[in-house]
Amino acid sequence: MLVRLRPVVQATPTADGLHLRGWASSCTLSGGSGLWKVWQRLAPQLQAGLPRASLEVPEGTAPAVRAAVSLILEQLWEHDMLVEMPSWGADAPAPEVAAWLESAAAEPVEAWRRLHAVALLVAGSGVLAGAAVRAAEAVGLAVQRSDAAGDRELVVSAGDLVVLADCGSDVGYVLAPTAERLISVNTEVTTSVGARLGVTGGPPEILAALIGSAAVHRLVCALAGLPDPAAELATGTYPMVLVARADPLTATYHPLLQGPPPPDPWRALEALTDHELGPVDTPAFGSLPQVPASLATSGDALGIGTTAGSARLNAALNALKTDGVIGIDDAHARGAALRLAARHHRGEPADAHEWTSDPTAHRWWKALTARFGIPAVVRTERLAPGVHKAEISNGQRVLAWAVEATAADAVAFASLAATGYAQAGRAGTAHLNGAAPLEPADHPGWVTRQWHWPADVRDREERLQQAIAMLPGVRIRPLQLDPELRAAGLRAYR
Repeated sequence: MLVRLRPVVQATPTADGLHLRGWASSCTLSGGSGLWKVWQRLAPQLQAGLPRASLEVPEGTAPAVRAAVSLILEQLWEHDMLVEMPSWGADAPAPEVAAWLESAAAEPVEAWRRLHAVALLVAGSGVLAGAAVRAAEAVGLAVQRSDAAGDRELVVSAGDLVVLADCGSDVGYVLAPTAERLISVNTEVTTSVGARLGVTGGPPEILAALIGSAAVHRLVCALAGLPDPAAELATGTYPMVLVARADPLTATYHPLLQGPPPPDPWRALEALTDHELGPVDTPAFGSLPQVPASLATSGDALGIGTTAGSARLNAALNALKTDGVIGIDDAHARGAALRLAARHHRGEPADAHEWTSDPTAHRWWKALTARFGIPAVVRTERLAPGVHKAEISNGQRVLAWAVEATAADAVAFASLAATGYAQAGRAGTAHLNGAAPLEPADHPGWVTRQWHWPADVRDREERLQQAIAMLPGVRIRPLQLDPELRAAGLRAYR
């Protein structure tokens, strides 16, 4: 067993040390120009390979040199730039393949043993299958060819793993490796992905080469125990799809809404609105003014919020057309549906002081009436203990409404919603509520209401929903959504 410097590692001298770059990380070591001289002596020995015991600095070495060697070795281990491995033996791969495995694999020899023990089956025809065969043979793998797939479709498999890909004249894609028993399910996925991307026509050779080799690459990584090429870009729990386009030639990974949603609903929002594979148009800020409210649009739908993130979420959900009320998680959807059911309930007038003394409600009310000059009046009612409704009108129609735990929150949300419409130059009745979860970065835990509203609003959401559900005639029921939307964590109620 020898400790080797991974072939991919590169070093550059700096004014005060050296900079090291590896497969997936880098580091800068500071300690004087002597570090580079130590590196020049140490690197060739590590490239040739040393027993672990020989890494110890010999006794009698100058303290400064000992410290420099220790620092370099410590950082090389920490950043996975060293690998401990046996010699390759008689069945060694080609030098370039050996260098790749030594650069990326935790156990290069074992990774090669796995690859050498299987035969890849490439099912497909034309330039796409030809590119996959060439990529597999370049790695030194045994390849079997089949024409079972269609003109464009590509199936690359080995053992119980399979990778599906497809390529048209302008765009192609490669799915993540999956178990062979799930190939029928993934065939349905390829149909959906292909339709969404617009995969049509015969593939040009350059795009076919990219897609075919990428399919083999993903399968080889899975077989050898190497990280999937998209591992560092993964969005939550979703599989990542490589999408390549011909003009200009690009290749990027995108999340596919499949499987369980991630714990963080905001990661699901990224997949839901992905510009290649998401079912909802990516929210954009465009030329919309961003003061005082944050605004975004998804298609024709307008989103309003106190932050860019909350405006994006509101726009994406407003863009979804359903028979009920939809939310990014169950509490959000249920809260929005309960508020809608309680909207037309009447209660006793609330004391105006309950909201006029609140800085946040006053701020958004002033933004609506003073900044945008909207001749509005607000009516606040207490529907039940802990349930307040605010309704803003201009004498002719209702501009916005909200149902929240306090009159101050109700007026604040209603005023923010009406302000957003005025700011965007839109007409209609607006609604926002405090059931939506905040982005983690927007709620660090130490903020106050005056500092960052609505940081504390969702804390009252569970009790508020219980109180609204007890109002006479308020009944809601869950609705079924498409599997894609359920995979995004979305829930709906009517």
